[in-house]
Amino acid sequence: MSPVDDDFRETLEKLFRHEVFRPRDRLDYDGRCALTYDRLRVVGEHLPPGSALLRDLPRLFTLLEWVAIADPSVFLALTLHVCLGLGAVVEFAGDRAEDHVRELDDLSSFGALLVTEAGRGNSHLDIRTEAEYDAATGEFVVRTPDEAARKFMPNVGLPGAPKLGVVYARLRVRGRDHGVFPFVARIRTADGVPPGIRVIALPEAPLLPLDYALVEFDRLRLPRTALLSDDARLDADGVLDDPLGGPDRRLRRALEIRHNAWVASAVALAAVARAGVRNALRHAENRVTASTFTAQRAVLDHRAHQRPLFAAVADCYALTCLVDKVKAARVRSAAGRPGGEEDSAWTPGPGLNRTYGLTKAIAARLADRIVAESGRRCGAHGVFTTGRWVDYQGMAHMLGPAAGDSYLIVLEAARGMADGRHYTPPPEEDVSDVEDLFDPRLWLGLIRTRERRLHHRLTAGVRLARRRGQGAFDAWNNRSLLGNEVVGAHVARLMVEAVLDAVRDHPAAVAGAARALGAMHALAEVSEHAAWYLCEGLLRPDQVRRLADLDNELCDRVQSTIGALPQLLDVPEPLLARRVTR
Repeated sequence: MSPVDDDFRETLEKLFRHEVFRPRDRLDYDGRCALTYDRLRVVGEHLPPGSALLRDLPRLFTLLEWVAIADPSVFLALTLHVCLGLGAVVEFAGDRAEDHVRELDDLSSFGALLVTEAGRGNSHLDIRTEAEYDAATGEFVVRTPDEAARKFMPNVGLPGAPKLGVVYARLRVRGRDHGVFPFVARIRTADGVPPGIRVIALPEAPLLPLDYALVEFDRLRLPRTALLSDDARLDADGVLDDPLGGPDRRLRRALEIRHNAWVASAVALAAVARAGVRNALRHAENRVTASTFTAQRAVLDHRAHQRPLFAAVADCYALTCLVDKVKAARVRSAAGRPGGEEDSAWTPGPGLNRTYGLTKAIAARLADRIVAESGRRCGAHGVFTTGRWVDYQGMAHMLGPAAGDSYLIVLEAARGMADGRHYTPPPEEDVSDVEDLFDPRLWLGLIRTRERRLHHRLTAGVRLARRRGQGAFDAWNNRSLLGNEVVGAHVARLMVEAVLDAVRDHPAAVAGAARALGAMHALAEVSEHAAWYLCEGLLRPDQVRRLADLDNELCDRVQSTIGALPQLLDVPEPLLARRVTR
């Protein structure tokens, strides 16, 4: 968990003892959504206001972790409210939007972000909602040109829950397109939907329940103060002074708010992964098995149970190390402090922003896998709501496409890396003299070399395609899967480096467990691509055979440190799953 002061931790413990967080079974869908906002109100009553949390990222990260473990739907509502809705108002208006900040801080209204459009999926380059400036009245007239431009999936569908939305629309003045800007609009009051807005509830989404809806605008009038203009200025006559110089740069700036969601998602996904494996380990503590070939034995004595569970714990630990490094980088970046890293992946700016997105993407994929395996290790006990297995998997599934689809984030990163934008591949390292498969120099050398060689193959292929006259689309499209592989190697390297950094800093009480889990994760990464390393001459056949024989030794190393795992994983006891039979 994120490091936090004792007073704040005590506040969180008190918060989650509140009656509103008592487990509720057999609620219908609207009842679950209503409970989510009831719980969010209680969060607001116990904690500093959202604008203060945006200035105190360590506390915000800790809150996101605890809420995600306790109730993934409340996590999503909290992220949409604080990190995106309120975050956009603060980021793009600051002191000019004090009334909106006050309303969101005291939860008179809940925040929502309206960016994605139904007919464009996650392609935000073609937002078509329009906000035409009417100089005669000093108002904006917001309209949805057709059904494909309806805003898709904002959480504004529940009657009685007031919503203040941040709507992304094209600013038009006298027919000229000035690019996409955010606008503040009251989407729903306690009494209903204002004139000029139509809200259409979407079907139920049981994986991560919230009041998702379609929204369309029919000449909705907004005051000039609704424009969140950032450093641009629109005068009363409709003359726009935008220092960014054009619609493309303005769109990129407007979409930077998604970085908040990427980091928040990664933080939450790592937290529920830890909760999943912690619950599975706790379940296994007192489980015994009986068979015809041995006396009663603890279930964790069996390799068939150890290997998949310990592998999930190892991946969970590695993901946590990467996310912890991302959190630290986000805090430094927000404070304007340099990170001291030579790697562009950790340098504030486009390189670090890419790392935020890729961490969100890998966190969604790994958390899904980790939680699913943890649930399976609990057998029939893993199917009940008390373990939150389905809730956690649902969150991982839903956060994959949220705030920018993870697959598109990966492909966008691959294109940038292929072009050398804010990216330099790691140096190739000769580790042919390292015989010990448990030597971290071997893992790092192999993983870094794989990233470099795959990147070279990608860039060489793109250059060759262009020399042969292929258009830009075909030159990239035919190599996009290789680009995906390059990004996978890049993230794998960042994760192993984060593990080794963390292992050096752990206190003695958990250092042994950290080393065992780090070795299991890194060797699994090498083993997954053993055939590639063999073909490239980076591993010998006897080394590949030895890799396949390491499972038992790896399990023994983790088993010998199992008592330290609760402290290493650090999931608050009050948030652990209830036992099915209690």
